[in-house]
Amino acid sequence: MAAKWLDTFITDRITIMVVPRANRGIRSYRIPVGVIYGVFLVFFVTLFTSGSAVMRAGELSRQKEEVARLNRENTHLQGELTMVRGRMEEAATSLAKLLRFEEEIRIVADLEEIDPDTREVGIGGPVISGPADVIEWNRPAEGTFRELEDTRKDVETLARQARLLDESFHDVYRVLSEKKDQLARTPSILPVENSWITDRFGYRKDPFTGKRRMHYGLDISARRGEPIVATADGVVKSAGRKGNFGLEVEIDHGDGMMTRYGHANQLFVKRGQKVVRGQVIATVGMSGRATAPHLHYEVRIDDRCVNPLDYILTADLHRRS
Repeated sequence: MAAKWLDTFITDRITIMVVPRANRGIRSYRIPVGVIYGVFLVFFVTLFTSGSAVMRAGELSRQKEEVARLNRENTHLQGELTMVRGRMEEAATSLAKLLRFEEEIRIVADLEEIDPDTREVGIGGPVISGPADVIEWNRPAEGTFRELEDTRKDVETLARQARLLDESFHDVYRVLSEKKDQLARTPSILPVENSWITDRFGYRKDPFTGKRRMHYGLDISARRGEPIVATADGVVKSAGRKGNFGLEVEIDHGDGMMTRYGHANQLFVKRGQKVVRGQVIATVGMSGRATAPHLHYEVRIDDRCVNPLDYILTADLHRRS
């Protein structure tokens, strides 16, 4: 059957008649079927091949455009990464300075040093000590995406170190604020500006009885009417006349510390009033048991009298006495 089909393919003819314009004879052509099939086969193969080539060329063109676009984006991304690395280096330099300052200020605040493992904040990343570390972290990796991942991790490390510093500085601020408040409430100045100390803390001869007895404060002589100031922040515990001290003021500075100002001429504060260091609370006088205008000044801790000179800055004492 195959031989019969092949014989037909070779021997059979197709007559093609060509009718030309008027006044010309009709022409006919007998063409083998195989030739016709061959022509059609070549046509379709050529058409398919050409179409495939066109499609392939279009695909290659699109791929080239995509590659060009990705190259442009990659170049832009590389530029952005370079800029980010530069800024990270600047940030690391600033952070390194803050780290050194934080270590120093924690010493001033009498706070424990932060453990190195804590500084790594549990991420296994390097501890920032300077810009060189950032350069080491950001050494170009294989491929932009690897470089991006490395940069992201470095940014997270910087951010976590910054948060740790923020927490540390808050601790330092809290402690120093407490110490500042404590210092503000600690007597440290002479209560009268233009004055001199005539009797000190300790045993002395009583000017009225002539007997030796304990003197629990300082006698500070000054002209009548000289201002008396609070030697530290506190709250007025009492203000008024009290036995041998005449007109006197007592100030509670907290933590069991009290100061007393006796023999005043005039009082300017009342019980329960808040006062600050340097605020005028009275004037020098000689009320109560006194032989001349002066101020009797006491410092007490837990109701026990202590030497007021231990609570007066040396420079202040030399300048005023």
